[in-house]
Amino acid sequence: MKKLFLIRLSVVAFFCILCALPALAANIKIKGVVKDKLSKEPLIGATIRLVGTHAGTVTDTEGNFELNGMGVLEGMYDVEIKYVGYKTEICRKVHVENGKLVILNLELETDALELSDVVVVAKKNRENENMLLLEQQKAVIAVQSVGVKELSRKGVSDAEGAVTKVSGISKQEGVKNVFVRGLGDRYNSTTFNGFAVPSEDPEYKNISLDFFGTDIIQSVGVNKVFSAGGSSDVSGATIDIVSKELIGNKNIGVGISGGINTQTVSADFLKLNGVNFMGLADDKQPANETSWEFKNKLDPSKQNLQINRSYSVSGGKRFYIGKDKNPFSFFVTAGHTIDYQFKEESIRNTTTSGTIYKDMVGKKYVENINQLALANVDYDIRNRHHLSYNFMMIHANTQSVGDYDGKNSIFDDDQGNVGFTRRQQTNDNWLLVNQLMTNWGVTKELSLDAGISYNLVNGNEPDRRINNITKSSDGYSLLRGNSQQRYFSSLNEGDLNIKTGFVYRLRDNIEEISSIRLGYIGRIVDDNFESTEYNMPTYSSGHFSSLTEIVLDDYYTQENFLNGRFGLQKNIDIYDVKKYIHSLYTEFTYQFSSRWIANVGVKYDNIDIQVDYDVNKGGSKGSNKIEKNYFLPSLNLKYNLNAKNSLRLGASKTYTLPQSKEISPYRYVGVNFSSQGNTKLKPSNNYNVDLKWDFNPTPTELISLTAFYKYIKNPISRIEVASAGGYLSYENIADHATVAGAEIEVRKNIFTHSIGVNGDGANRLSLGLNSSYIHTNAKMPLATVTTGSQLEGAAPWIANFDLSYNYAKGDFSLVNTLILNYIGEKVYTIGTQGFQDIMENSLVTLDFVSQARLNKHVSLNLKARNLLNPAHKLVRKANEGGDKVVLGNYKKGINISLGVSYIF
Repeated sequence: MKKLFLIRLSVVAFFCILCALPALAANIKIKGVVKDKLSKEPLIGATIRLVGTHAGTVTDTEGNFELNGMGVLEGMYDVEIKYVGYKTEICRKVHVENGKLVILNLELETDALELSDVVVVAKKNRENENMLLLEQQKAVIAVQSVGVKELSRKGVSDAEGAVTKVSGISKQEGVKNVFVRGLGDRYNSTTFNGFAVPSEDPEYKNISLDFFGTDIIQSVGVNKVFSAGGSSDVSGATIDIVSKELIGNKNIGVGISGGINTQTVSADFLKLNGVNFMGLADDKQPANETSWEFKNKLDPSKQNLQINRSYSVSGGKRFYIGKDKNPFSFFVTAGHTIDYQFKEESIRNTTTSGTIYKDMVGKKYVENINQLALANVDYDIRNRHHLSYNFMMIHANTQSVGDYDGKNSIFDDDQGNVGFTRRQQTNDNWLLVNQLMTNWGVTKELSLDAGISYNLVNGNEPDRRINNITKSSDGYSLLRGNSQQRYFSSLNEGDLNIKTGFVYRLRDNIEEISSIRLGYIGRIVDDNFESTEYNMPTYSSGHFSSLTEIVLDDYYTQENFLNGRFGLQKNIDIYDVKKYIHSLYTEFTYQFSSRWIANVGVKYDNIDIQVDYDVNKGGSKGSNKIEKNYFLPSLNLKYNLNAKNSLRLGASKTYTLPQSKEISPYRYVGVNFSSQGNTKLKPSNNYNVDLKWDFNPTPTELISLTAFYKYIKNPISRIEVASAGGYLSYENIADHATVAGAEIEVRKNIFTHSIGVNGDGANRLSLGLNSSYIHTNAKMPLATVTTGSQLEGAAPWIANFDLSYNYAKGDFSLVNTLILNYIGEKVYTIGTQGFQDIMENSLVTLDFVSQARLNKHVSLNLKARNLLNPAHKLVRKANEGGDKVVLGNYKKGINISLGVSYIF
């Protein structure tokens, strides 16, 4: 009986203990913050785990973490803190008790060895400057990357601004994309998460980088050295934009900013008709040529008080699925931006002898309306397999009104070729990106990388309106002939990219980074462009007593059209491009010793491009075809002199294909110049050599020197053709061109002091400097200067300097940064057939950025950009030794903005 009682008592006690266990664990909590030991910057996405349990978490955007011990008993535990690129920290025998809070404030040391390849690499926070610098130190192939933290510190708002802070890269005014080591748009390649993305504009090969705002960027990588597994149609750089993803366990934030441009804010601003407040343009065209059915008006409206503004929202969350606690996360962000620009400019053009036949003063009003959305879904399975999906939508609308008054040879000469031109233009562009990627650990040594991307581009220029009004004896009248025009153009492009590759890791008994890679890359592009030109010949000129009394909508009416006062003539230009590129590659990476590492590869590319065109103006109906097979070797060597010094040598062969528009005879009409394609263009062959020395005094500092040389066979460039219309075209300008230069980069902490009772704060002053000298030369038979010319857009001297002061203590931080940029004089267009080169003047710009985080939730930022407000000029010298003539001249104004963001 007693025995039965004891059994019953034991059962009751057992169940009481079971019931008590959740209570014992319910209130176990560990909180703290994880920072970089040297810089005191928070480490975002570090993992914290109670060893021997399933309890774990990751740090948030401020480095904070909170670990709740669900299912964990009271007792002594080891707490493990891990972060890729840093030494693992283990806090031994931490005592956790029910209802008591444990606080752990931790600092991790960097460890470049942690960046070695594994079957599936743990997530690196590429927003962090130190992490990107560690990757740069570790990489066999030289790469430069800029993270969103650095972009924010320098007041950069998009990917275009990001890459111009990298050595050897400059921006040419009036051109959408950047120049890398003196090589422009056609010599560069843009990728998004490693996949090629097309351009939204038929004038360009690469998508405009200012589409990619920092709201969707994690980092921007610039690869100036090439390997078999990378891009082939490149010689300047491959610019890879890495999209933002969730860092930490959850994130919800909102942001708003407003600002002004000093010369725009109070201007009497002209807005064209046909674009709504979301930037959606009306592209309705007349059903036929027998009626006047244009929906948009010709006369712009007026407004004043132009305030730049932007809004953003973001959020995401991480979940843990199944018994293995596999992390599943999603992240979304969306933004809306409006900004205004106004500039007064002069535009001129001359004959070869220097006679000015165009001399006009203009006012240009520009409004940009953009929306973006990004979604990322990420799933890891047992830290061996990875699956992710990315969606991105970008809508960018730019609308402009340009009024130009003065002399132009197109006007009637009885009054001295004087008149007025109004050009109204809308570019309404869409990009949709879908990407599915996986990394699959087949075995410990073998993994599969695969992905597919489908991009849709819609680039519209609806209802570009050009009106020319000539000076008459008693006022002004509409210029006769085909001088009144409206254009509608549309580019529709589907772009399919497929990537698959196997990586087999070899044992080298050193850092285990040796591997063999085999892969396939495919790209199929279907590009359709159509432009409709409406000429409105004037038969009975409208009359205006003065320029201020011009009302075009009173003249261009259905009644006047039926009465025969003006006509309507329609021309359609089209071209279709189908592009098939199939690539097979193999790469072998081996570390022979702790000092020597080699990467050797070869790539085979099969290229088939078919261009069909039907062009009424400046061309004809026809087709063009490019079929090429390329074998492209590459070699990259790294030699570690010691723990802080390394040398890298890179050598490769690549190619440059003509752009779709450049090999069809379609002519685009600009304000000062028109451009027309050339069906006889041939691809270029590029041979690239780089030698780089890196010195890292500390893990967060860098001194780097690079020398490079490029030999380009059959280089392609834009040239000016001697003609009455003054148009630009494209040529294989020489048998070969050479590019040589040197770059230097310095990142230095002037001082770093710990502050606060526990040393948890930082007081730091740091500087960054990069500079380059680039010499380019091509001996062009058609050029006026036959001894050789710089390449188009190649600035010989480029320099960037920034000085940052960082104060952080507790939840408060302040960062003040001064940014100085210099770009030397460069060729805008190579002169031919008697014309001298058009030169773009040197520029010095100065920006100031201040950021303050008031607490865990609220941040403020102040940006003052273009403080020196330099003049942008295009100049050309007359061929007979005359003075230089300024062809273009304007200033952009100073931009000042203030923003606030809130993190929940």
